[in-house]
Amino acid sequence: MKITVKQYSQTLFELTENKSQEDILVIVSKFAEQLKNDGQLKNAGKIMEKFSEIYNAKNGIVVTQVCGRGDVSQKVLDDVKEFVKKKYNAKEVEMIYKKDEKIQGGIIIKVGDEVIDGSVAMQLKKLKNKLIS
Repeated sequence: MKITVKQYSQTLFELTENKSQEDILVIVSKFAEQLKNDGQLKNAGKIMEKFSEIYNAKNGIVVTQVCGRGDVSQKVLDDVKEFVKKKYNAKEVEMIYKKDEKIQGGIIIKVGDEVIDGSVAMQLKKLKNKLIS
């Protein structure tokens, strides 16, 4: 029976949950050895990515990406963080900001597969659609 990336990730999460930093280092070392024995080291990146998703879900952490044309004020970033926290009922929000020169103005917020497009282009498109209908 083949063990999936998700199964490896879930196992690692369960093994490390509520453990001390020292215990986690030992567990991860043994886990990596097991991956090597199973011929799964090539999937270590995917396993760790899935582990992060599981960890974040269990701990109420939401990772969001915010894209804008240039620098955005701290006030805007704080407002976005609070919005995401409320919308997803998160305990904590980890935010990644990326500059995107294609965005003419405003911001685009990405959380998982969901995109909240607050760009100027999208606002103009919505306005155009309202005027046409």
